[in-house]
Amino acid sequence: MKTKSVAPGVLLLLAVLLCATAPATSGVHLWRIKEIFSNPDGTIQFIEIATCCGSTTETHLSGQVLQSGSHSFTFPGDVTGSTLNKHVLLGTSAFAALPGAPAPDHIIAANFFSTGADTISFSVYDSLTYPAGAVPTDGTHSLNKDPDDVSDTTFTAINSPRNYSDQTGSVNVASGPPAVPDGSGTTMPLTVSALTQDGSSLRLSFDTSTCANAAGYHILYGQRSGLPATPGGTFTLLGSVCGVGTTGPYDWTSTPSPVDGAGLLWFLMVATDSSFTEGSWGKSSGGAERNGPGNGGASGTCALVKSVANSCGNP
Repeated sequence: MKTKSVAPGVLLLLAVLLCATAPATSGVHLWRIKEIFSNPDGTIQFIEIATCCGSTTETHLSGQVLQSGSHSFTFPGDVTGSTLNKHVLLGTSAFAALPGAPAPDHIIAANFFSTGADTISFSVYDSLTYPAGAVPTDGTHSLNKDPDDVSDTTFTAINSPRNYSDQTGSVNVASGPPAVPDGSGTTMPLTVSALTQDGSSLRLSFDTSTCANAAGYHILYGQRSGLPATPGGTFTLLGSVCGVGTTGPYDWTSTPSPVDGAGLLWFLMVATDSSFTEGSWGKSSGGAERNGPGNGGASGTCALVKSVANSCGNP
């Protein structure tokens, strides 16, 4: 068998040519979809992408496409400098106009992604698929995933958009006051501990950080005879403690005693906004809103009107 020898210089040239024809995938493939936010009608939205894996040279965004359904956005140019822990922020015009919103690096169309089930993709390198109900629309929370988490596990948190200049902030488009969180998801439920042996003084600990738009809190209470006969019925109050502050815990001293002979006292912690509108009283086990005797189901004592438009705390 004959063999043909090849000069070392030719081998080196072939190696150089092979390397030159290999696809250049570095420089863009380590961007991940990190956070998305929307209000209920989709006019206020943002999408944030971020680099993963300690990458520093992912600058070649020009021509890459971010897509959701029929909507797409093509990045018009590259970014510069080190991309270590960098973020690119895309938002609607209505988002850009909000107080507290960092300036988007790019403007996208309203309703760019669906608040129902959808898939958002960044070129061929990453995607975020979520079912209906996964994207919060309470005006304060967003859907997130960790760029370095290969499992792509999603979670909700208070929105925290960040642009390429590292400007960050948080927006609040909640309508009306929230409910006091009931412990669902990552929220903290209301807890009660006795400060005295006979229970005449109580310490109430409640979540004041998860939901925005609460300007104050109050306690509403009643006795067994004031409970509604059917879910969705009216609660009759025995009294209230208005203006308990905006931080917890709250020490409720000299708690009242029921006078109907049943020996049972029930109470609720409720939020109000800056317009003194009362938030949700929470829902019954059947999903019905609890209502008081005032306008729209308000207490009529600490607040005269009620709104349940803000679902934060009690979806």
